[in-house]
Amino acid sequence: MRETRKVERARAILGAHIIFNNRNSTIDCQIRNISRVGAKLVLSSSVTLPEEFDIDVPQKGKTYRARLCWRDEDSAGIEFVLDATEANAEADHKLRVAQLETENNALRLRVMELTQKLEAAMTAAETRVDSERAA
Repeated sequence: MRETRKVERARAILGAHIIFNNRNSTIDCQIRNISRVGAKLVLSSSVTLPEEFDIDVPQKGKTYRARLCWRDEDSAGIEFVLDATEANAEADHKLRVAQLETENNALRLRVMELTQKLEAAMTAAETRVDSERAA
């Protein structure tokens, strides 16, 4: 099987609960590897999974919205789904970082300009003092 993941996953053994059917149905499973974008689950082969569901991971204190990517006899690959609020927050964060980087670059340039002016003023003052001493 060819590796198609974009993000490396960390090995794990975490108990988890798949929650679906308006939170009326649950399936116990185990997470065997996990990343910020998805996970591999181990569960009974007799279980049918919906296309989208919540997965509660008590050891992490988190519940994720997930989409089923693949399924074989005793395991499944899932992708974590960002809801609109999370997606907007991530976009806002990226925008704010870009704004701060631009502001930081402008401040660096201003510091360089002021340093050059200060050095020029100090050189002029030293030259003036030297010429006054010579006179």
